[in-house]
Amino acid sequence: MGRKKLWLIAFVLLFAASGLLSACSSKGANSSDEKVDLDKKVKLTWMAILYHQQPPKDSVLKEIEKLTNTELDITWVPDAVKEDRLNSALAAGNLPQIVTIQDIKNSSAINAFRSGMFWEVGPYLKDYPNLSKMNELINKNASIDGKLYGIYRERPLSRQGIVIRKDWLENLNLDTPKTLDDLYEVAKAFTEKDPNQNGKADTIGFTDRNDLIYGAFKTLGSYEGMPTDWKEENGKFTPDFMTDEYMNTMKYMKKLRDNGYINKDFPVTSKTQQQELFSQGKAGIYVGNMVDAVNLRDDATDKNMKVDIINRIKGPDGKERVWASGGHNGIFAFPKTSVKSEAELKRILAFFDRIAEEDVYGLMTYGIDGKHYKKEEGNTFVREESQVKGWQTDVQPLVSLVGIDKRYLKNKGDAVRSKYEELEEDNQNIIVANPAESLYSETASERGNELKKIIDDATYKFILGDISEDQFQKDVEKWKSNGGNKIIEEYEASFKKSK
Repeated sequence: MGRKKLWLIAFVLLFAASGLLSACSSKGANSSDEKVDLDKKVKLTWMAILYHQQPPKDSVLKEIEKLTNTELDITWVPDAVKEDRLNSALAAGNLPQIVTIQDIKNSSAINAFRSGMFWEVGPYLKDYPNLSKMNELINKNASIDGKLYGIYRERPLSRQGIVIRKDWLENLNLDTPKTLDDLYEVAKAFTEKDPNQNGKADTIGFTDRNDLIYGAFKTLGSYEGMPTDWKEENGKFTPDFMTDEYMNTMKYMKKLRDNGYINKDFPVTSKTQQQELFSQGKAGIYVGNMVDAVNLRDDATDKNMKVDIINRIKGPDGKERVWASGGHNGIFAFPKTSVKSEAELKRILAFFDRIAEEDVYGLMTYGIDGKHYKKEEGNTFVREESQVKGWQTDVQPLVSLVGIDKRYLKNKGDAVRSKYEELEEDNQNIIVANPAESLYSETASERGNELKKIIDDATYKFILGDISEDQFQKDVEKWKSNGGNKIIEEYEASFKKSK
């Protein structure tokens, strides 16, 4: 950490001494008379993240370049070394015009934003048809100190819900659960009433894993009314685990485990093992990413398995809600050392606005129509099965270049996948956002994981019956005294500053 700060300070001093900071800041909104020449071909340098074994072939990229009137010079950085490469480029001042920054809360990135190394793009978005319609919540979540320093890499705000054995519900004449109490009763029936009708006591209700976020706990908590990570009232912040709803969620899961309605070893169960319990017909309720329903069904031992997806469960107060992520996987940022004028910035923003249009977006996500997929009526598409490998090598890596995710086409032919897309969209109506998502705490950045482990361990111990409610509260006090109180103070200060 110390070494990073030293090079950062040196770079900022060098940057400021060169006069670039003042020169760039003088080219703010007052230079809005500079016109964007879309007819002139432009070369764009880009540091992108590669999540696959090989970069994409040029065939689709060439089509994108034609439609956007650009020449794209992309440096593909393997996912495993992305942070090191970014830090090295920042230190050397050797940055391309477009930089993909996945972890915007990284202390090096935070300091770079605050020191003025990157353009603030928020004031410009209103001038572009697609960028002006970017999701306000995601823009807020991707901001630093209330300022947006790039175009977000959109991800669904909430994919969380329940996958359930529809055939087991039918076998037991049970309705689809609509409340937490209903869900508990279904779990009980799936455990005790022979839902697979084989005359054996070989099934349980829930299958879960050692993940309090993407497993069952956080989603069940949101149904209980638990805040998403933090609760904010009049500028005061309370972590979720200091709320009554968190305690109620622990008690709900403890009751499931005590009665054998969930796999008892879930705190040490991997995701693969969790999914196998469902696919092998041993459990009938899976809480997590709703799109997992497709693989759970496809990998099923029983090919007659029928699954359904649920996204709305009423809590004790009758309300339906689900927790939301930040809605982004970082941003595309534009350094002032390589994007030297407002006119250059506007041309790059015009490029990002253009790639949100259906023709370019389609190339970056589905591939070439007639080759990788076939577009059909009603804004649907069918993947060309013979070209799946071609799509994986030529197209799939390009998804990391997508900013605004418009999803112009829907999958056709798979009812489960279609329902997932429908319910994921419906989740937008009931999401509960994290009020601290866009805030920064140095203590949380440096020691957040270490402190989180105190609460995670205490949560598991309570559910397993190893500690009492009073003992759980002692661990909360330990979290507070070991740095948690500092995190609360820093979030409250950051919240005040963002206002």
